[in-house]
Amino acid sequence: MEKLDARLRAAAHFVRKGTVAADIGTDHAYLICHLIEKKICTKGYACDINAGPLENARAEIEARNLSDRIELLLSDGLEKLPGRGIDEVIICGMGGETIAEIIEKGEWLRRETVHLILQAMTRPEYLRKWLCEHGFRIDEEKAAEAEGHVYSVMSVYYTGDKWTPDLLYCYTGELLRDPSKPAEKYLRRQVSIQRAIARGLERSPAGTQKAILHDSLADMIEEQMKENKDV
Repeated sequence: MEKLDARLRAAAHFVRKGTVAADIGTDHAYLICHLIEKKICTKGYACDINAGPLENARAEIEARNLSDRIELLLSDGLEKLPGRGIDEVIICGMGGETIAEIIEKGEWLRRETVHLILQAMTRPEYLRKWLCEHGFRIDEEKAAEAEGHVYSVMSVYYTGDKWTPDLLYCYTGELLRDPSKPAEKYLRRQVSIQRAIARGLERSPAGTQKAILHDSLADMIEEQMKENKDV
């Protein structure tokens, strides 16, 4: 039975066939089980920092007869992973700052052959900025709607090229290239958030200049969306 929501299906879409994957913060191990069952991955690691979720993962893996192909690891982020031999590292369902902290500790992720698939529940703009400033390239993003929220799933590789993105890129990333309805909804939500922040700042004389910045960002997002539709 399919147990993946749209968010995890988008993550699965990015995984390269014939690879070894590590699912960080695996919870019930639905994603890594799916990747093994569909023969997308040949071997998997299900990692979690807490014993409770890892036992849930164990039950799911055993119920689906995948214990010979998925190794369970009680691990703080990447700590217990072997590094070598892992092609895909999937980190979904955490805050953008937490994801950045996990990646920062994994020196072995700084290889061009390692593929990161990331989905931030909060602060995706922080994560995009951090990735760009630390030599990672966001290759593609897909928007996915789950439980009334729209999230972005990022496909990321290390290149070593470091740059500081502008505010527009921090808040939209590669989603301006995604023509899907969820992407449009994600971008419109960003516009609404920036407008709301601006209106809140306007209540204070000291916040006027910051309000203009947030309104300008909303204008830029709307302009880019319009240009993309006109192409």
